[in-house]
Amino acid sequence: MKRRRDEGSASLELVGLVPTVVALLGLMLYAASFVYTVHAANQAVRDGARALSLGQPAGPAIDRSLPGAVEVAAVTYPSTGGVRLEVRTVDVGYLPQMTVTRYAVMPRTVP
Repeated sequence: MKRRRDEGSASLELVGLVPTVVALLGLMLYAASFVYTVHAANQAVRDGARALSLGQPAGPAIDRSLPGAVEVAAVTYPSTGGVRLEVRTVDVGYLPQMTVTRYAVMPRTVP
């Protein structure tokens, strides 16, 4: 004999669980995009500092190094030498974009 109280309880549990799983997946995607942006910014600022140390312009080296999904916010050259790069995180849609700032300096190898 089946109890009438238990009918539909699995459906209600599923309806309650789905938004939680979707929210967790969204946050994981957001975190992954942040890590991806930080890694890309680290590589790009090192490439820019390396180009600058060789007497070449840093801008083109940074542009070549950054993937197309990462947007440059600013490139500056502090008085201490080196390159300061600001990039925006990859747009995930409904979550706000953040700005990642990285700085790198390399010894000058050109007289």
